[in-house]
Amino acid sequence: MLFNSLEFPLFLALVVMLFHLVKHNLFRQYLLLGASLFFYGYWKWSYLALLLISSSIDYWAAIQIRRHEDQQKKRLFLFLSLAGNLSILLFFKYGKFLGESFFVSEEQIPDWLNVLLPVGISFYTFQAMGYVVDVYRNRLPAEKSYASFLLFITFFPQLVAGPIERAPHLLKQLKDFTHDIDVKWMPGLWLVAAGFAKKLLLADRLGVYVDAAFNHPGESTAPQLLMATFFFAFQIYCDFSGYTDIARGISLFFGVDLMKNFNRPYLARTLADFWRRWHISLSGWFRDYVYYPLGGNREGKWKMHINLLIVFALSGLWHGANWTFLIWGLWHGFGLLAERMVTSTKPEKHPGFIHYLITVIWVFTGWFFFRVNSWADILIFKQTLTESSSWTMADFNLFHSNSEILLSFAGIGLLWIMEALQNKESLSGRTVSLNLQTILLAATLFVVLWFGHFKGQDFIYFQF
Repeated sequence: MLFNSLEFPLFLALVVMLFHLVKHNLFRQYLLLGASLFFYGYWKWSYLALLLISSSIDYWAAIQIRRHEDQQKKRLFLFLSLAGNLSILLFFKYGKFLGESFFVSEEQIPDWLNVLLPVGISFYTFQAMGYVVDVYRNRLPAEKSYASFLLFITFFPQLVAGPIERAPHLLKQLKDFTHDIDVKWMPGLWLVAAGFAKKLLLADRLGVYVDAAFNHPGESTAPQLLMATFFFAFQIYCDFSGYTDIARGISLFFGVDLMKNFNRPYLARTLADFWRRWHISLSGWFRDYVYYPLGGNREGKWKMHINLLIVFALSGLWHGANWTFLIWGLWHGFGLLAERMVTSTKPEKHPGFIHYLITVIWVFTGWFFFRVNSWADILIFKQTLTESSSWTMADFNLFHSNSEILLSFAGIGLLWIMEALQNKESLSGRTVSLNLQTILLAATLFVVLWFGHFKGQDFIYFQF
């Protein structure tokens, strides 16, 4: 895959160089569009064809919605757009899952249901649907330029793993590449360096331990499983937020400011606060396009509870076609309901630290359901946890030595301390001289190259 290969820096350098050599707005727009289409087609050209088909339907539907005055016709074109997007998503992402659920044996599943999941389909589909709904709600005009709209859907830094951008924020930026755009080189480099540090120093290193425990459920001890769950919480955070940092940093090279998708989520003191900090673009999308249309909290307490559970069930299934993701979503849904009921009746009974500790335990336990491979594995792990009586240090070790475990804990501790003390983006602030920033950046890259775990692991959210 291009993003994980050594060819990507060359690809990026060429695109950035050409972008800044020519100051013409239209050339820059078509350059980024061509680069984005090539970037996605590099995975598989059939993926690109599918993306172009779904995007063309959305572009046409939005134009028709703004062209017609009749409300029924507007609803018809909105329905056609949403039905097209959801049908494609349902078939490619959930076809095999539904086949396994309804057929007795795997051999009975038709071959046409065994299709590969196109990379990033959940991200660009939700981005496109949000655009069409916003046009229907008269929150923005339909984009007349097909090239501008297509660039909004395919902008390569955030195409395969978000953040899920809104058209009022991103589309305007992608249409105005004037010669005096605000290019933030040093903040961009810092974000890229921070992203690769999270990915290579922590996420991929932790992933070795996590995979060893979760992929061999019958061989893992209870201590190994608990440590793997703890490690996975930081693996997925560093992996996903690392990608977002890289995407935001690269975008700044073109003068494009992507939204912040993470805001130190493991410092949240409540579950509600956690979901305001974790995968912010997806949480906001479900709030605006699912929760509010269902009625939100406007139709009574019990309807609000049902709406909340629906949103989190859909959020779980958005992450993957597996019952374990549904369990993870409902785990958070019921946790939020319990939190609302308890804090609304006896808020004074929950000091800050106690509530923070409960939140961390709940979130980290939820990651177990997110990472486990199947319901059958859950039952195996349950038996392991209830029957295990061995808790020696040797039972925690899945490596030939303790060095990787020590490095992992050191990295987690450093990350937690840094995020507790300051927002990491302050490292790119103007209070630090350019020379010092350059030295710190070079030192960061040296540490990544020296201690990084280079095993070519994909970003976790590429599969969603």
